Amino acid sequence: MTEARTRANVLLEEAARPSLEEIAATLRDLGIGGYAADAFCALVRVPNATAGDLMLKTGIPDSKIYYALDELAEKGLVEVQAGKPKTYRAVPSREAEARLAGVLDAKHERERGAVKRVSALLEPLRAAMTSPSTDLAFIVKGLPNVVARAQSMIASARREVVVLASDEAFFRKLEADLVKAGRRRVKLRIAVPDITIDKDLEKSAELRAIVCSCMILVVDGQQVLTVTRTTADEAYGITSTDETLVRLGMEYWESPRCCVECD
Repeated sequence: MTEARTRANVLLEEAARPSLEEIAATLRDLGIGGYAADAFCALVRVPNATAGDLMLKTGIPDSKIYYALDELAEKGLVEVQAGKPKTYRAVPSREAEARLAGVLDAKHERERGAVKRVSALLEPLRAAMTSPSTDLAFIVKGLPNVVARAQSMIASARREVVVLASDEAFFRKLEADLVKAGRRRVKLRIAVPDITIDKDLEKSAELRAIVCSCMILVVDGQQVLTVTRTTADEAYGITSTDETLVRLGMEYWESPRCCVECD
């Protein structure tokens, strides 16, 4: 009977190994240390354990086991019972799911912060590249990419955004970004068809009714984006920081043949 029970335990351990390896790998992907992940996988297989028990089961060095357990406790993945020695047990699966979701949210926040940091570092470097030959004109193909470039340009604005948008659908994709720019006290000059626009935008922007067919975005008198065709498959834009092209973009706003002032 003892031999059969031992054999059954061995088979159970072998069956559980792939699941435990996947759990450990997932925990590491979420930013949890390797020793902590191994300790957690060992704890889910027993009702509770001491640090010494886990060292024997996992091979984690005695100099690392308490750091691993402290990390798990900090993440809310284990419960600790006071005593000499302390006893540890894994939290129920539902609670572990909630705790790991929190870890994932925190990880995403850090990553989003890192992206914003990189963007903030890139902006002055790009602005310093004033030679026209470094950025004469680039083509952006596909409606999602054109919209994304326009939204990025608006988000980077510090002083002024000029928008001439004869296509209402395209303008609607930028409307929320323009509202945000207005809240940052960026000066807005907008020419659109006879449509209803966001109330905050209507208050903060200088508005004109567009009477021609054009799609132009100028930001801070330094960047220009012209858009040709706005259907999903055919849309493309040309973006540049060339002074002449930027000036031409501004001239469209000033031209009475293009726009008329709203009463």
